[in-house]
Amino acid sequence: MSAGQSILSRSRQVLLAAQLIIACLGLSALTQAAADTEPRPSSASIRTPDFDESVRWYQDKLGFRLLDSESLVQGRKAVLEKSGFLLEVSEADHILPQEPDSTASVQVTPVPVISLLVPDVDREVRRLDTAGVDILQSPQDDLDGTYRTAQIRDNGRHRIELREPLGDPSRLHFTGR
Repeated sequence: MSAGQSILSRSRQVLLAAQLIIACLGLSALTQAAADTEPRPSSASIRTPDFDESVRWYQDKLGFRLLDSESLVQGRKAVLEKSGFLLEVSEADHILPQEPDSTASVQVTPVPVISLLVPDVDREVRRLDTAGVDILQSPQDDLDGTYRTAQIRDNGRHRIELREPLGDPSRLHFTGR
């Protein structure tokens, strides 16, 4: 790598770090209701064999915006953001159709890998269904009545849970279910 390329690479790293800090600060402002000692959601990472299509899917279907994209030795990586939440999409060779294998480059799980809070699950599911998104679970209230939930699948077969808070806001779980 030449000195010019090294400086350019370092500049990209500094820019990405600044964008990540700004996005995390935005998330912090959005979650002021949570106690200062509670963990707060900030990011998730997925791997997909169809990198370009996955980046477009999250932009077009869920409204994420692209912060950065780069080519690495192992493939490409993009960082997307929505409401302070960061999603890293990495290129992978393949996705397994069955149960995860410890030697595979992508682990597909039967549980959601991403959970997104939405103001109205029913409306969001109708919108996504119209947009051609695979709906795995229709909207339903969870057992304790804290959330109304639904599940969708992205283009890379990752499960995404949509969650609408119900009832008393003090009962909400900021770190998961």
